[in-house]
Amino acid sequence: MAEEPRDRQPPVPPPSGGTRSALPTTRRKREAEEWALVLTAEGLDVRVVHEPAGFGIAVAVDEHERAAAILRAWREERAEVARERARASALPVARMATRFETAVAYACALALPAFHLGLERSGRAAALVEAGGSRAALVLDGQLWRLVTALTLHADLPHVLGNTLFGGFFLAALASRLGIGLALLAFVVTGTLGNLANALYYGSAHGSIGASTGVFGLVGVLAGLAAWRRHHAAPARRGAWLAFAAGIALVAMLGTGGPEVDLSAHLFGLGAGTLAGVLLAIPFAARPAPGRAVQAGAAVLAVATIFAAWMRALA
Repeated sequence: MAEEPRDRQPPVPPPSGGTRSALPTTRRKREAEEWALVLTAEGLDVRVVHEPAGFGIAVAVDEHERAAAILRAWREERAEVARERARASALPVARMATRFETAVAYACALALPAFHLGLERSGRAAALVEAGGSRAALVLDGQLWRLVTALTLHADLPHVLGNTLFGGFFLAALASRLGIGLALLAFVVTGTLGNLANALYYGSAHGSIGASTGVFGLVGVLAGLAAWRRHHAAPARRGAWLAFAAGIALVAMLGTGGPEVDLSAHLFGLGAGTLAGVLLAIPFAARPAPGRAVQAGAAVLAVATIFAAWMRALA
């Protein structure tokens, strides 16, 4: 006489007054136990039963519809998580900035103190601050080049050194996402937009200088890119707000010290960068960084914008 399979077990009686009815079955006992665990967590009295068709679960007759609805919602949620993970796996893996990108990022950052010290030694610092500082009244009167030139001017050495340190770091960080050329262009564009928003906010009674608006613009771009990625990669599209909160926290830590700090410029730079980051994520976050031709073109455009702004300021 053939031996009965070892894994075959006698059916487990359902709960008092219980039945399996139309609840799902599976050939894997572990899966049925997982269903039972889900239902038990919802307060139902559940048993795993073994029938010829496979393993199933038994619940009381009056709890059948509720149990079926719970399992249906749970399976839909698991399917959504699987889809989210599939989308996440399709995103390019975040890379580190190359040595070349890091070197260019810090070389550009070091150009800030070099320019500042050059102006100090030439004795023209005050004149160029007067010609290139972002003065709200003059900006609103049409001198838009000041929005760009102000990014290259600083009040003192500690100010410029702080922007050099953090600017190089965030520029290299963004270069790892978009490439160094687009990162440089993002600095100029977000800094310019942040200065414009600051001039509109204050009207005629305000002036500002410093690269920090663009530096926090870089922070905003990183936050926007990270928010887009978390929205598309995290289960149930959760956690995008964490990227925005991190950007605000960085402004609070790095951009609020000292009586002469222009906090509004930092916040406007962050806001402009965040918007730019979300917009840039649409074409770039799901693809590798653009190639050398695009990077070179973006870098040339960024440098040309600063050069043209200063030519206009000195004309």
